[in-house]
Amino acid sequence: MVRVRRWGTTQSISPLLMAGLVLVTLLAPTSAHAQSIQDTQKEIANLSAELAQQEKTSEITANAYDAAKSNLVTLDVNLTNLQAKVVTKRAAIKVTSAAMVTAIVRAYVFGAADAQILALFEQNITRSDARTVYEDQVIGNLNQLKNTYEAEKHSLDVTIADVANQRSKVQAQTVQMQAMLAQNVRNENATQATLAVVTAKLKTEIIAYEIKVGVAAAKAHNTNAEASAVAAASAVGGQSAANLVIAAIQAATPPVITGTAAGSAQGLDALAWAKKEIGVPYVWGGETPGVGFDCSGLVQWAWAKVGFTIPRTTETQWADLRHISLNQLQPGDLLFYYNLDGDHQIDHVVMYAGSGPWGTDTIIAAAHTGTNVSLAPIFTFGLYGAARP
Repeated sequence: MVRVRRWGTTQSISPLLMAGLVLVTLLAPTSAHAQSIQDTQKEIANLSAELAQQEKTSEITANAYDAAKSNLVTLDVNLTNLQAKVVTKRAAIKVTSAAMVTAIVRAYVFGAADAQILALFEQNITRSDARTVYEDQVIGNLNQLKNTYEAEKHSLDVTIADVANQRSKVQAQTVQMQAMLAQNVRNENATQATLAVVTAKLKTEIIAYEIKVGVAAAKAHNTNAEASAVAAASAVGGQSAANLVIAAIQAATPPVITGTAAGSAQGLDALAWAKKEIGVPYVWGGETPGVGFDCSGLVQWAWAKVGFTIPRTTETQWADLRHISLNQLQPGDLLFYYNLDGDHQIDHVVMYAGSGPWGTDTIIAAAHTGTNVSLAPIFTFGLYGAARP
């Protein structure tokens, strides 16, 4: 189903206001009050920039803090693994020592008699190397194995000390960055609070002032100043404040609309088909006669009945159809509206009737949910332009 929107709660910048937006209005006021407003706007801009920098600093510090915590976890794992290896090495040395004792005892019990063993040890070592022979035969390479284990244990002890030292440094670094991050957050909160106070101080005055500036700019056909007034109001009051400026501009400079009851045969026929659907309910995405239409579905169907194929949605209809002046309207022509539901798009279309209860100011439309297809007076709020199939 194609979504074709109608009414919304927010309005946005009209085509005249789509030029570049800046924070401070281009129309420089001369009164002391206007100067106060400009000073407040400048202070708001400076505070906003400071807050943005603080947020950036917090993000960098937070990333460094996360990296340090991750490094600390890795060092803890390494330290645990190394300590486990030390336990294993100590156990191995115990086993080796026990094996050496056992080997000597077995050699004594199952080997030569006391006198023979004593004689073996009492021989001159420079002549017979009897002691070395005995140790090789009885103990084998157990001493060498024990020495290897002890060397590895010493190496592990050194490594553990190094890792523990690294961990201590990283932990101190982590604590320091955590403190920095907390201070950054406090700075942000303080700046945010100051910004809120400054913004509220002259919020009402700024919006009222920008409404006057916007209206004056519109009457002078200064589109850049219009855009600046809208942006300045938005800076302190958001979209709702911008909408107030836009509404004032549109009310002060309504579009000039003129039309006639006469027109082309196709336009009059398309209007006649649309009138046959008066009383049919508005249905979102609707395009079925007797059942329901939305705004673009109605005009597409009516023009299709006289042999004209036009796109389905308001946005594509406006982009595809031939645009005409608002002072050249004929029955069957289409009027398009901008951003009635805050989507910054062409989002509503009606058909010009040229005659009816409001004379040449009569239209026919499927307005919005809860209404039926009906004749209505032309309205200019959000009016973007006219097109003819």
